[in-house]
Amino acid sequence: MYCYAVNGRCSSPAHLWLTGCEGEMETQLQRLPGFDKWIIEKEKQSYIKAFSDRKDDLVYLTADSETVLHELDPTKVYIVGGLVDRNRWKGITMKKAEEQGIHTAKLPIGAYMKMSSSQVLTVNQVIEILLKFLETKDWKGSFFQVIPQRKRTEGDSENCQDVDGEDCEEETERKKRCLEVPSHD
Repeated sequence: MYCYAVNGRCSSPAHLWLTGCEGEMETQLQRLPGFDKWIIEKEKQSYIKAFSDRKDDLVYLTADSETVLHELDPTKVYIVGGLVDRNRWKGITMKKAEEQGIHTAKLPIGAYMKMSSSQVLTVNQVIEILLKFLETKDWKGSFFQVIPQRKRTEGDSENCQDVDGEDCEEETERKKRCLEVPSHD
């Protein structure tokens, strides 16, 4: 819901796909208010089946990848997956991509900031970073606007005010406002 709302507010929204929408996942999605009206591709099949004819264009974003993503290629399909417990399943996204024979990449976080813990982010954070980068072509600004201050080392916290003049509290309020799902009637 958050990803859909943030995408809808972007000046140049991305073409989002939601794959694997069957079974319990489908049941839960149908409970979201207005889900049937979302302007998004909804696919019951997994991404690997849905894009079987474009397998070379798939890029699984995973913090475990050795490949750093410097630019977004409009011909590629970027896969953002979600795990409930990243500590218990360390390396699972990388292993899955390798087994499926698809490319992997990680965001260039380390080039712009130091994280206080792992560089694993939530699906919401990754989508918002990608959308901000599409708008600004500025990785650093995208990271500092989206990654919570608590996940950064102390030296990076002062940059929270440098991105667009907003301080951290104002940024938190802005994100709360973004949770409202846009109406597409």
